[in-house]
Amino acid sequence: MKRQLLLLMLITALMAGCGQKKVTGEMTVQSYMPDNAVIAHRGTIYWAPELTEAAFRWARNTGADYMELDVQRTKDSVLVIMHDKSFKRTTDVAEKFPGREGDPVSNFTWEEIMQLDAGSAFNAKNPDRARGSFSGLDVLVFEDVFRIAEGKKIKRDQEGNRIVSRDEAGIYHFEYEPDPADNGHRPGIYIEVKITEQYPGIEEQIYDELMRMGWNPLEGEEISADVPFWSGDRVNVGNTRGKVLLQTFSREGMMNIKRVFGEKVLASFLVSNSKTDKFANEEVTNEIIAFTKECGAQFIGTNLGDTNDGLSPAFAEKIHAAGLKANIYSINTVDQMERYFGPGKGKKASPLADGMITNRTDLTVDFYHERRVRDYGTEATPQEILTDLGYNE
Repeated sequence: MKRQLLLLMLITALMAGCGQKKVTGEMTVQSYMPDNAVIAHRGTIYWAPELTEAAFRWARNTGADYMELDVQRTKDSVLVIMHDKSFKRTTDVAEKFPGREGDPVSNFTWEEIMQLDAGSAFNAKNPDRARGSFSGLDVLVFEDVFRIAEGKKIKRDQEGNRIVSRDEAGIYHFEYEPDPADNGHRPGIYIEVKITEQYPGIEEQIYDELMRMGWNPLEGEEISADVPFWSGDRVNVGNTRGKVLLQTFSREGMMNIKRVFGEKVLASFLVSNSKTDKFANEEVTNEIIAFTKECGAQFIGTNLGDTNDGLSPAFAEKIHAAGLKANIYSINTVDQMERYFGPGKGKKASPLADGMITNRTDLTVDFYHERRVRDYGTEATPQEILTDLGYNE
C-alpha cells in the first residue's frame, strides 16, 4: 500500500513538474513584452493618415512601445501595409484606377500602388486635423515601418518621390536615411497578418523579411534578457527579445505562426465581440483560451465595447488564470482607459488589460504615467510633434 502511495505521489509530482515546465516556458516568452504596453494602432488613425510614414514617425516620437501594422501582399509579391481588403477607404484608387476601387490589395502590383495618394482622404474626412503635407503620402511597404522604428525615414529625391531600385531578379530595394527629427525612441513592431488564407506562405515570407532586415529575434546573435524595455527616458523595446509580436484573427494563421516561429516569439490571437453577445457563453471563452494555448500564443487581443464587451472582468480573470495576458483594442478616450485599467495606481493597480492598442498614443502614454506604471509621459503636444517632423499645416 505504501509503495503504491509513493508511486502515485511520484507520478503526480512528475505530472506537476511537466505542467510547471510548460507554464514557465510560456511565461518566459510572455515576459518579452512590458506590462502596460502602449501599442500604436496603425501608427495613429486620429492625428495622421493611418499606416503612413507620418503616422508611424509620429507614434515613434510620441513614445509608443510598439507600432502596430497590417501586412498584405501585392500581385508581384511585395509585402505592403494596408488594413482593409481594398484601397477604397483610405486612398484615391477610384480616381487613379476607376472600376478597380473594390479590388483586393492582391490584384495590384507595387508600382500601381505607388501611384496612390494615402493622405488626402484623411484630410477630407478630418478638416480639423488636416495638414497640407499629408496629401500625397505613400502606401508603405513592410520594411518602411521597421526602418522608422530604427530612427530613419524614407529617402526621397528632390521632387519628393521615394528612391527605389530593382535588381535583375525583379526584387525591389528601398532606401532610407537618418531622420533628423528622430528623438531616440526605439519601439517594437506589432504585426497583424491579414487574410492569411488569401496569401499562402505569407508567414514564411515575413520570417525571411524579418531575418533580412535584422529584426528576426530567432536569427543571429541572441539578445540578452538584460536589455531593458526603457533606456533612460527613451523607449527601447525595439532592441529587446520582445521587439516583434505577430497576431491574426485567422485560426489557420495562428497555427501557421506556431509552425513557422515555433512558439518562440510573442504572439496574440485576435478575437472580436463587437456584434454579438457570444462572450457571455462560458464554453466560447474556454475554447478561445484553449486554442490560444494550443497555438503557443501568450496574448489574447480583444475589443472594447459598450453593449458587447470583449474584455469583461470575468473574461479577463479567466485569461489571467490560464497564464495568458490580454491586450484591448482600440482605445480612443481616457474614459475607455480608466474602464479597462481600474481604480488602482502603481503597484496597487490590477488592470483588466495588460496592454492597450490605442489610436491615441499621446493620451495612453500620459495615462499610464499618471497611474504610476510608466516613468515618463509625453514631451510635447501631438500637433507640436507633427510640426517637428515636418508635417506643416
